[in-house]
Amino acid sequence: MSGTKAQAEPEVDRPQVYDVGIIGAGIVGLMVCHRIASRGRRLVVFEKNSAPGLGVTQGQSSVIHVVQLPFGSLKSKLARDGNKQFDGICADLGVPLLRLPSLLVVRGWLRTPVLLGAYFYLKRNLGHDFRLELAGKGSLQRMEPKLSESITAGIVVHGYGVVDWQRLVERLAEDLARNGVAFEFNTEVDGADVSGERVHLHTSSGEFTCRFVVNAAGLYSDEVARKMGVDLGEHTPGLGAMAEFSDLPVRSIIAPLPIRPAKRTKGGAIIPTTRGTVIFGPTLRELEKKEGSSADEEDLRVLMKKFGPMLTAQGKLVRLFSGVRPISPTGDFIIEYAKAARTVNLVGIESPGLTASPAIADLVLHKLEEAGLT
Repeated sequence: MSGTKAQAEPEVDRPQVYDVGIIGAGIVGLMVCHRIASRGRRLVVFEKNSAPGLGVTQGQSSVIHVVQLPFGSLKSKLARDGNKQFDGICADLGVPLLRLPSLLVVRGWLRTPVLLGAYFYLKRNLGHDFRLELAGKGSLQRMEPKLSESITAGIVVHGYGVVDWQRLVERLAEDLARNGVAFEFNTEVDGADVSGERVHLHTSSGEFTCRFVVNAAGLYSDEVARKMGVDLGEHTPGLGAMAEFSDLPVRSIIAPLPIRPAKRTKGGAIIPTTRGTVIFGPTLRELEKKEGSSADEEDLRVLMKKFGPMLTAQGKLVRLFSGVRPISPTGDFIIEYAKAARTVNLVGIESPGLTASPAIADLVLHKLEEAGLT
């Protein structure tokens, strides 16, 4: 791919002014870039790592969500809107997308009232966009023969999926580079000055001039926003641990109801992948710093205790892995245009950022067009 620091074009060959500079080449930054590039704009992407998708993007479970609480939040709305776009995007880019149901299950008939309450709540909020149905023990066993006998009933939520995020990032980046988008890898943005309708970005790879900037720096977007002169609060870093297994015949996403997040879990599920493996997780625990932490044996113990009893089969552990995500200072996505900085800041884009990324791209483009990107 063109644009790595080692292969960057001489500064004299750069366009005098880019229409938009995008900070961050994770899935959100790439999806935003893809949407803006479809309008024929001159774009440059800055990424502190040596390749796209090496930040928050690589440490997630690849789920295309339907249910994201609370339903009134921006992240929930954008996730539902983004979900509907993934079939077309993946078909156009040749990326594997596996659509599959999600089973929200309970153990014991005493929890049936909880199940019914959850069903009517989901039905009311998901409307006609996503199909739901109640399922008894027999129906669930037919769908998932390795489901534990202790599971008595569940809600089947249609419209979920899992995507090959690595292929998605790769194909997006290739398509963008092929269509003239410049990539500056191994490049950090140190600050900016605004002069009239121009933003002069100071980076470790030199000076760049853009009409507008999009801050999609993931875990570090709060810090980048402050470098652009905008304080939107600070991320709390959260580590999500996941265990991946082979030889585990599961065809649906399976999650327990009610979900009562404890100290080291955000809920999580049993999740098939496009690779034929199955993931347990993720957990969630807050960290004191953004770097230097990884999953440990206690994370694995928590995952096995929560999800192991839901199945009668045991797979072979392939790996224990984790990712660090930005826990939003407000509990929701922050997507705001700062007029003085001529910058759209994307802060607190945690789960379900992958699912929401096409809809985030639509919203960012709308904000830029309102600000004068024509």
